[in-house]
Amino acid sequence: MGILRPRERLLLNALKKEADIRYRGRRMHKRFRSWAQQRVRHYWLPQKVCITSDPQLMDGNYIAASVQKAATLRKHDLELWHGFSKRILELADCLTPQQMGYIFYGYGKSLFRHEELYRGLLPYVVEALPDFHSHALMTVAWALERVRVNDRAVVAQIAEEALAKKDTMRPADFIKIVNCVARMGAAPPSLASALSEELMRVLDEKCSALLFRGAVDHVAVANLYSDPLRLYVLERFTKTAMCCRPMHYQKAFQSAVAIRVLHPHVWQQLSKAVRNFYIRLSLRRIPQRARRPSPLHWDVSNALAKLGVFHRNTFHWGCFWIDIGEIDDRRQCWFVDGPSDFYSSTNEYTEANKLQHRILSELGWSIRRVRWNDWVHLGTDMSAKVEFLRKLRERPPWPSILTDGPRCSRQEMLASLKSARDVQRILKERRERNRQPHSLVMNLG
Repeated sequence: MGILRPRERLLLNALKKEADIRYRGRRMHKRFRSWAQQRVRHYWLPQKVCITSDPQLMDGNYIAASVQKAATLRKHDLELWHGFSKRILELADCLTPQQMGYIFYGYGKSLFRHEELYRGLLPYVVEALPDFHSHALMTVAWALERVRVNDRAVVAQIAEEALAKKDTMRPADFIKIVNCVARMGAAPPSLASALSEELMRVLDEKCSALLFRGAVDHVAVANLYSDPLRLYVLERFTKTAMCCRPMHYQKAFQSAVAIRVLHPHVWQQLSKAVRNFYIRLSLRRIPQRARRPSPLHWDVSNALAKLGVFHRNTFHWGCFWIDIGEIDDRRQCWFVDGPSDFYSSTNEYTEANKLQHRILSELGWSIRRVRWNDWVHLGTDMSAKVEFLRKLRERPPWPSILTDGPRCSRQEMLASLKSARDVQRILKERRERNRQPHSLVMNLG
């Protein structure tokens, strides 16, 4: 058998999966579209490149194609991505909007969190924003949301530019921009109203069932959409559920819960058949990836156990995951907030976390949260950690509106992250040392 290049292997695997899904789709009489083909060919630049070439020899076209290829082939080489970043910052003033779009797509897909790169490119993005087309506008907002770089002013400008170019925007790109604006909390009331009005028109006139699925996002439904758009989305999903996948069912379930809890007047306007659909959806088992406790989570759990609090770790309740739930009082729960629960280099909670906290509080949960930087400052002293949790447990639960932590500089956050890595390394060495079997000296005489 000949040697297959990564590009050829990717295409062959996609074609095999496509044929299998077409066969199953015909048997089950469901509407189908080739998602595998779209995944492989949608964002591929037709330029032959070698991603391991010296980045200092690359121009804008070559490095944009290299970044896109490395991300599509899932290359997770830190040295490779740091080399790309350094060269991109040198070429930032001469990159075209199309090249910036593919660069942001590649970095967003790879989840490479190099904040200096994004902060360095954003001024050039803002300057050239009138020349950005549909795909490039979408990839900038999408990448910033993926890597948690929350520059609300830039995201709001991208949304306004998308509204100004609404006649040339692709429906899928416009939907993703609206979702990113909602997840970054970047829309003032006037912008939210304009986005809702235009999105209603796009969904009604231009979107098939498969494109419509992307508009069902619980953060956007709860925080950004207008009441007529909420009604439209919840009602139309019941008619397009046949061609949805588990991730879409989960988001629809979360959207229905958010509307039922936070906007009951909208829920009452839905027909009985639509409400019954979401009630039946809540009783279904929706397949999803299992979540496992992190090392930080286990450390908090061990301290709670030493405090004498009986609890269980990482369980699914309704449409949300709960980190720690107490056994004696079933309404008491704890959340362990790691760096990914905040925007990059800040103590500001993400909009998704704020929404989940508010919904669970409204449903009767008493929530306490352990922030990772507060926990890291305690070091490896277990007695100090137990005392910290005891004081936290004696205080009242957190209010339903989740407040951000104290402001701090990026240098302080980086120092806290370094301390967290050192603490985790020490704890890991301690666990490995305790796992080693002890020698047994047996006196048989």
